[in-house]
Amino acid sequence: MMRQLIPVVIGAVLLSGCSPDVKPIEYTYLPEVYDTMNLTDLKEDDPKLGALIKQVCATKRVAPPKDYVVGKQYFINLVSQFPESMGEQAVYLKTKQDRFLYCHDYVSKPGYHKLTPEQDRFPSSKLLKPEKDITFQPLSSDFKKSISSFRNSLMTSARQLSLPTTGYLVARATNEQTKQTVVTNVIELTPFVGVVPIFLESNIQMREPYEVQLNLLGQQRYQATFHSSKERSTIDFEEAPHADGTYGTVTVKEKSGKATRYKLTVKQEQQLPSGLDIPPDDLYDADYSLPRFAIFHDRPFGKLKFEADGSLNQADPFPLEGYIETSLEESKQLVRLIEDSEETERKGRLAERPYLTLLNKGKAQQFKIYLDRRVKKTDVYLEDVHRKISFKLSAAGRDLLLETYHIK
Repeated sequence: MMRQLIPVVIGAVLLSGCSPDVKPIEYTYLPEVYDTMNLTDLKEDDPKLGALIKQVCATKRVAPPKDYVVGKQYFINLVSQFPESMGEQAVYLKTKQDRFLYCHDYVSKPGYHKLTPEQDRFPSSKLLKPEKDITFQPLSSDFKKSISSFRNSLMTSARQLSLPTTGYLVARATNEQTKQTVVTNVIELTPFVGVVPIFLESNIQMREPYEVQLNLLGQQRYQATFHSSKERSTIDFEEAPHADGTYGTVTVKEKSGKATRYKLTVKQEQQLPSGLDIPPDDLYDADYSLPRFAIFHDRPFGKLKFEADGSLNQADPFPLEGYIETSLEESKQLVRLIEDSEETERKGRLAERPYLTLLNKGKAQQFKIYLDRRVKKTDVYLEDVHRKISFKLSAAGRDLLLETYHIK
């Protein structure tokens, strides 16, 4: 008897177009709620690629690959309507056998995540072999523009560094008279770093204490001045041949005539120098999570745009009359009522405020709201924009949307 019922049940499901196992609530990395920025080419990228990056970066970390080439770099963040998000940075890596993303979400420690063949949808042209050593190069026009905006920069000292992807960049200054050496800068080297500019900064003509320091435009873990004086001074930089990591020499001449000469070096090291007061990264493994709430809105979320000059044009949040945002408890009640809905073909027309987006720890679900008005009652249908399936709300869910959130 049971064997005879199975074809009947399957046939009924096929005729209805519904699956008995479909759940109304299913959070995912939804392209509609992410800005996806290609940092290599300074342009917006496919939001579906951003959702894929979020998915891959949420998988278990793997051991660092060896002998890889580096592809494009991305930054993915929730749209500006959700300012609590910190975003996630990722860069594509390729070895002969495998593909990886190196990810950092500014909350947990960065790491490597392996791609499956189906997930490898990233551009594979113009891949770069990481540098084995730190190399000095003339400054690019883009970096010149950035550094010249620093009021105290010494442009004659400005160069750019092409960097390896492991270990630490450690800069030191050695007083050639006293032979005392101090660490001036530390940058952790990762696949994100690539090329950074280096230049001297000083306020020796402006105010006491008159100081000189080395600046590296990047995520510096440590920076310290190497010269400080109570007298106004002049500063002269002389570039060196860069043998053994030598950057150059700096001569600081005080008003009294005293001159101090420093040799500056920049080297790759595999361990952090000891004895430095380097605070831990407060964001690592922090007790941080995105809020959970629901938002009814009258238009799709605005997205970031890159302008022709490379600047970012951030989308404005919705006007107050354009959305309703729930509290945590209200969103929980809403989700419970949606979970009680039944899958069916939608009816009716789009509501005036047609979007409902549920946000839960960086994942989301978005519905379009349809109202089927009849003489004595109105039925409410929700269409999942990702799965393209619809659900009819129960009477309690219908009343909540119509009476509490004034959906019409």
